[in-house]
Amino acid sequence: MARRGRPLAVEWAAGDDAASLHARYRRERRADVRPRLHGLWLVRAGRSAREAAEVLGVHERTVTRWLGWYRAGGLAAVEGRHAGGQGAPSLLAAEQRAALAEEVATGRFRTAAEIRAWVAERWGVAYTEGGMYALLKRLGCGPKVPRPVHEKADHLAQAWWKKGGSPPPSRQSA
Repeated sequence: MARRGRPLAVEWAAGDDAASLHARYRRERRADVRPRLHGLWLVRAGRSAREAAEVLGVHERTVTRWLGWYRAGGLAAVEGRHAGGQGAPSLLAAEQRAALAEEVATGRFRTAAEIRAWVAERWGVAYTEGGMYALLKRLGCGPKVPRPVHEKADHLAQAWWKKGGSPPPSRQSA
């Protein structure tokens, strides 16, 4: 296949030979970084960006973007990139989020809808249901409280029953 455009020129760092890039790629556990290192290793081993892209199942432009990151800052730049953006800023201020987390921790709310209504009433901020669940996850709390347990409940008998300790129901022959 005829090559188009400029030849690929990458100034590789002294320690970034094909063997070390291969070893680093094999050790990498982050799912977003591993293909990048794989692509760098393939190019360092002599393949073109197009061939590396075909092996990895990505577009050639993606591999050249990774190579651009490498040229700009080495392996640290390639590994330091994060997929996705920063996201939208929170609708609540830090003090409001702290107050919300404290209020949820009291066990006052049973559902996310109750929390949404409370937030709208208190601060005038409207959250969607999914937005409220995402906020609660970021705050490390949930709207649910444990079910009440009767004071006369026999916890040992309940645990025994859950583990299959109760006899099977009797079957009467007809």
